[in-house]
Amino acid sequence: MQALPWRLLFIAAFAIPTQSSAQPTLLSDYFIETWNSNNGLPHNSVNAIAQTDDGYLWFATWEGVARYNGLEFTLFDRSPTTYMLDSGSRALTAEQGNRLWVGGARGSFTLRQGATWFGQDAAPSLVNHIYQDENKNLWLAIQGKGLVYRPYLDDAEYGQEQWLLQDLTAYRITQGRAGKVLVATEQGLYRLQGMTPELITTPEFKRVQYLSRANNGDLLLGTDNGAWRWDGQSLNEIDSALRNISVTVIEEDNSDCVWIGTVNNGVARYSQVGLEFFDASKGLPNNRILSWFQDMEGGIWIGTNGGVIRLREAPVVAITTRQGLVGNYVRSVLGLDAQRLLVGSSNGLSVVNSQTGYSAEVISDSVSVLSLAATQSEQILVGTYQHGVLRYHNGELTPEFDKRNGLPVNEVRAILQDSKGNLWFGTPVGLVRESPDKTIDYYTKEHGGLNGSYVMSLAEDEFGKIWVGTGVGVSYFDGDQFVSLDLDELEQAQYAFGFYIEAGFVWIATDRGIIRYQQSNGAMALVGRPQGLPIDKFFQVVKDDQGYFWLSSNRGIWRISYQAAHQVADGDATQIEFEHYDQNDGMASSQANGGSNPAAVKAQDGTLYFATANGVAAINSERLTTASQYRFPVVLESVSFDSNSVNRDELGQAPAGTHRVVFDYVGLGFVMPDRLQYRTKLQGFDSDWVYRGNSTIAEYTNLPPGEYQLMLSARYPYSEWQDSKPLYRFTVAPQFWQRLDVRLVAFIVVLFVIASLVRFRIHKLEKNEHKLKALVEAQTKELRKQAKNYELLSKEDALSRLPNRRAFDIHLNETFNHARQNQLEFYVAILDIDYFKKINDKYSHIIGDKAVVAIAQTLAEYVGDRSKVARWGGEEFTIMYNGEDVYDYFDALRQRIEQSDFSDVAEDLTLTVSIGVSTNRGTESYEEVVKQADHALLQAKRSGRNRVEIYAENEH
Repeated sequence: MQALPWRLLFIAAFAIPTQSSAQPTLLSDYFIETWNSNNGLPHNSVNAIAQTDDGYLWFATWEGVARYNGLEFTLFDRSPTTYMLDSGSRALTAEQGNRLWVGGARGSFTLRQGATWFGQDAAPSLVNHIYQDENKNLWLAIQGKGLVYRPYLDDAEYGQEQWLLQDLTAYRITQGRAGKVLVATEQGLYRLQGMTPELITTPEFKRVQYLSRANNGDLLLGTDNGAWRWDGQSLNEIDSALRNISVTVIEEDNSDCVWIGTVNNGVARYSQVGLEFFDASKGLPNNRILSWFQDMEGGIWIGTNGGVIRLREAPVVAITTRQGLVGNYVRSVLGLDAQRLLVGSSNGLSVVNSQTGYSAEVISDSVSVLSLAATQSEQILVGTYQHGVLRYHNGELTPEFDKRNGLPVNEVRAILQDSKGNLWFGTPVGLVRESPDKTIDYYTKEHGGLNGSYVMSLAEDEFGKIWVGTGVGVSYFDGDQFVSLDLDELEQAQYAFGFYIEAGFVWIATDRGIIRYQQSNGAMALVGRPQGLPIDKFFQVVKDDQGYFWLSSNRGIWRISYQAAHQVADGDATQIEFEHYDQNDGMASSQANGGSNPAAVKAQDGTLYFATANGVAAINSERLTTASQYRFPVVLESVSFDSNSVNRDELGQAPAGTHRVVFDYVGLGFVMPDRLQYRTKLQGFDSDWVYRGNSTIAEYTNLPPGEYQLMLSARYPYSEWQDSKPLYRFTVAPQFWQRLDVRLVAFIVVLFVIASLVRFRIHKLEKNEHKLKALVEAQTKELRKQAKNYELLSKEDALSRLPNRRAFDIHLNETFNHARQNQLEFYVAILDIDYFKKINDKYSHIIGDKAVVAIAQTLAEYVGDRSKVARWGGEEFTIMYNGEDVYDYFDALRQRIEQSDFSDVAEDLTLTVSIGVSTNRGTESYEEVVKQADHALLQAKRSGRNRVEIYAENEH
C-alpha cells in the first residue's frame, strides 16, 4: 500500500483551469434530445455507450445491446449468434478494426468484429469494464471478484487468465503515462507495477468508482467524495462544490471540458465558464448518471436510469423567458455592444448578455415594443405600440416623442437617424421626419409622395437616400422628393418588410421573395419562388461573415449563398439552393416576426439574432459552417436477393433467375439523420446517379447477368455531396441459356441448320417453295413474338405487372410536352405504402411482395387506364391524373386502401398509404413535377402518414 506524499498532495482551493482557450458552449445553449424505451431502447438504464469505426453508436442496457443508426435501434441480446450468456449488458469497449467488446451479467463476454460475433470464455461474475492495453492484452473489471488479465495470443484469441486483484469490486481500468495499468475499485485506486498491484491511498476519499484519462495524460477520478485530477504526483480537486457528492462518471471532452456524472445530482460540467449543473429540472431524464460519451460529430451522450440524452451544439439557440426575457413575442432586436443585445417584445424591453448563457435583465414590463434604433449620441430610441417613442439610456426609459409633440399616432414600427442627423419615424399612417432643429415634416401617400402610408421599414444607403418600406411597395427619398419603385413585374410584390444595404445595391425583403435594386442603373431583380425558394414571404435579410444571406420568415430561417443570390439576380444562374432551419434545429418557434424593425441583426461577434413568436433565435454561423464540414460514414445495413438476406461482408453471388436485389443503407450522421439525402449508382447498370431523396432503400429488378458494384453518396440537405463510396460488389449468375458456351454451341448449331437448309433449298427449290415460305413466315412470327415479349419486359414491372419506372417516365415526358403545347393541366402523385419495412420485418419479405401486388391491383382498378399508373420502385407507385377535384380523387383512393381487406395477404394485415401530389402548372420539366410530388410525399410522412398532401397548397 502506498500513500500519496503530503508534500506532493495539493488539494486545490479553486477549480483547475482547463487547457483550451476557446470559450465553450454553455450547457444552457445545447440542443437536447432524449431516447428511452418508448423510442426504441430496450431498457431505460443505459450502462455504457460506444461508437465503432463504422460510425454506429452502441448502448449497453439490462435488456441487451442496442445499435443506433440515427433513425432506429437494432437489438442484440442473448442468442447463439452473439454468444451472450445474458441479455444484461454493462460494459462496451470499441477498438480499432471495427471491433466492439461487450460484457455483462453472468460473466457474459463477447467480441463483435464487423458483422461477426466471436464468443470468449465467460468471467465469474458481472463484467463492469473491458480494457485492451497497448499490447492488445485484455483486462476485465469484475463485480465482487476483482481484476482479471488475459494475454493476447492472436486475433480474438487469448491465453490463460490471471487474477491480479481478488475479493473486491473493480469498476474501471486505464493506463497512465508510463503505460502502467490503474484500476478503480471499492477500496481505492490500484496501480500495477509489472503484475504486482499496489494500493494508492489518500484521506480524501475511499472508493474510486470511475477512472479515465484526460487529454493531457492526467488521470480523472470519480470517487465517493467528489471528482479529482491526478498527474501521478499531485492530486487536485476538480471543484470544491462537488465535495460529498458521489461521482459515477468523469470524462474530458475534445474541448478539455470535464463532465462529471453523479448518483443523484445529475451531470456537471467544468470548463472556463466554471461549474455548470444539468439535472432533471432542466431536461435530464433521470438524475442518476450511468455513462457518458462524445461521438465523432462532437455530440455529448449521457446515459441515465431514465434513458439516454444527447447534447449538441444546435444550429439555433432559443432565448426565451426561461433566460429571463420579459416576454416571448419578440418584434425587434438590436445589438448594444459586443456582449449585450436589446430585445423588444409585446411585454416590454429586456437586455440579453451573451457571455452569461444569454441571461436577460428586464428593463420594462409596461410597454409593447415595436422598433429599436441607435442614435449618433449612442443612445437608443424605442418605438412602441401605444406610447410613442421612448429613449433608453443607462438602463432607464424616458418619453421622447408621441402624439403630444408631433407624432400622428403613438404606434411606431421603424426608426432611423440618417447621416445628417434627421430622425425618421415610420407609423401605420405615414412617415415623420424630425430635423435637428426640431422641425417636423409629415409624409403620406396622399401628401408627400409615398407609395403607401403604412410604413414598416427604414434604411439609408451610401448616397444618403432614405429607403421606406410600406404595405404597398417601396419608395426612397433622394433629398428633394420621394421616388416610388414599380414592383408589379416582380411577382406583384407589395409588402417591403426590411432592407439590407451594401455598396451599389439595396436588397429588399418582400412578400414575393427578396429583390435586388442596383444603384448604378435602377435595375431590379427577384430571387424568389421562380428561382427555387420554396416560399414567398421574407421579413429580413442579414449577411453573415461566412458569405451567406439569412432570411427570416413565418416558416423558419433560410440560408442562401450571397454570391449565388447575386448570380441569380444578374441572370447568370436560374436556380438557388437553400438551407432551412426551424424548430427541429433549436428554434422555440418557426415563426419569425416582421412588420417592425429591426427584426434581425448581426452582432459584433458575428452572431445572428432573429425576432420570433417565441423568443429570440440566435445563430452562430461560423460554428454552423464548421459543423457542416463533417464527413459522416455511410454503411450498408443489409442485402437481399429475392427476399433472401446475404452476408454483406462477403462477395455476393446472386443465383440465376434472381428477380429482385434490395439494398438497405444509412448515413451515420446523428445531427439531422432524418434529413440526410442519398443517391446511388449501380455500376454495370446505371449510367448516372439515381437520386433517392431520404429513402434508405435501393431496389433493382431483373438485372441481367454480370458484375455489379453499388456506389453510395450522401449529404445533408443542399450541401455538397460526399465522395461516393463503394458499398457492395456482387455478380448475377446467368441462366443456362444465357451462358456464353451454351450460346456459342447454339450459334454453331443454327449455322449448321441454316447451311443444311440452304443446300436443301437449292436441291429441291421448286418442290419445297411453299414449305420454305411457311417456315420463314413461322420463324418471322416467332421472332416478332419474342421482340414483343422483350419490349414488354423492358416496360413492365415483374412483380406488380404494372408499367415500370422507365415506361412511366416515357409516358410522363410525352404527357408533359403535350400539356405544355396545349396549355393543359395534369397532376402527378407519388404513393408510398406506410411503414412498409415493418411489414417486411413482421410478416416476411414474401408477404411484403404480396402487399405490393395487392396495392398495385387496387391502383389499377381505381385508375382504370394502366398507362397512368406505375410501380416507381420498392413500395412507391406513381399516378397521372388530369381530372378535377384532385384532392378528393386521391383521398378517395387513400380511403379505399385504408378500408380494404388484406386478410388474404396476411392475417390482421392493414395497409395505409401516404400520397404526395403535384401539378405541371408552373414547372419547366416533368422531372420538376416529380420532385415537387416527392416533396409533398415527404410532408405527408412528416405530418403523420396516411394522408394526402398537394404541393401547391403546402406552399401558400
